[in-house]
Amino acid sequence: MLRSSLSILAISSLAACGGQAAPPPAEADGSITSSSGLKLVPIAETLEFPWGMAALPNGDLLVTEREGRLRLIRGDALVEAPLTGLPEDILVEGQGGLLGITLDPAFETNRTLYLSYSKDMGDTNTTAVISATLSEDASSVTDVTEIFLGAPRETTYHYGSRMAFLPDGSMAISLGDGYRYMEEAQNPENLHGKIARVMPDGSIPADNPFVEGEGNPALWSYGHRNVQGMVYHAGADLLIAHEHGPKGGDELNVIQPGNNYGWPTITYGINYDGTIITDETEAPGMEQPNVKWVPSIAPSGMAIVETSGFEDWAGDLLIGAMDGPAGQKIVRVDIAEDGTIGDTEDLLSDLQTGFRDVISTPDAIYVATNMLDGVIYRIEKAS
Repeated sequence: MLRSSLSILAISSLAACGGQAAPPPAEADGSITSSSGLKLVPIAETLEFPWGMAALPNGDLLVTEREGRLRLIRGDALVEAPLTGLPEDILVEGQGGLLGITLDPAFETNRTLYLSYSKDMGDTNTTAVISATLSEDASSVTDVTEIFLGAPRETTYHYGSRMAFLPDGSMAISLGDGYRYMEEAQNPENLHGKIARVMPDGSIPADNPFVEGEGNPALWSYGHRNVQGMVYHAGADLLIAHEHGPKGGDELNVIQPGNNYGWPTITYGINYDGTIITDETEAPGMEQPNVKWVPSIAPSGMAIVETSGFEDWAGDLLIGAMDGPAGQKIVRVDIAEDGTIGDTEDLLSDLQTGFRDVISTPDAIYVATNMLDGVIYRIEKAS
């Protein structure tokens, strides 16, 4: 647990320099207890920029490292050897690398999983999604098949890369605007700044909104900047995504087919250098966010709570917040039985740690930090 202790000490030093209260000290086992009554118990350390997590039916966890590795956590311990069989064209540069992961709804019988990553194509790159079969011992993937390819770009920023299955078996895939191509987020002819919808074999569903023309047939919604959190909420029958905005303007949206979510024509944020993107926050035909964060929280992974012992949060959203003036925390968003999106609650903010991903299983809630020296924690209620 040495690295966790060192990380806490480093964060404490930075906080002291900035005038903030120091985070709670780590216990002997590396666990940290927040003033909100939640305890973070480390189960794996020394991961390089952990990005996405998926829980296997037997309780093991798969974790993507942005540096291009897929790792296994078994029995609350990180297996030393990364999984083999990944593509050789993963571009690890800028914000690119091995990113999202999700399991097939029929994983228990077909052992199929899906990975998204930044694909090196020489002078250009893009977001790619592959399907693969996980070996019985979870040491490798085989039968790797590319099922989706985004629009080519020459930048290594804003890849989106979250995936969510819908009730009909189709898959939604978030695609960033590539930073330099933000104006193209308003162009339905391409896939910059979009959410796409495909079948697990990569084929295009016949009821996609632009399948008959006047837009890319894979497109499901548009006007996005960089969706880094997306879930299908079965209880409310909603596809929900949050938008990693510029400086300010992070959003939570209910996604409907064919809708325009405004970026960059309307936004509540500004450029990082302080310059104005647009003076408009509303426009006809463009959706308003259900929740917005100004200042920024830098949202990333998102999960629906389904964990025993957290029944008071059942069906609510947990969102990882990585940075920004109001970031470094987990945000809980109340979801009513009728799907109404309600109040938000900040959790773990006193720990001064950014969280890249969060998942909820029937047995546990796990969070991944967003650091080079990343840690996977299990959240428990402090006694």
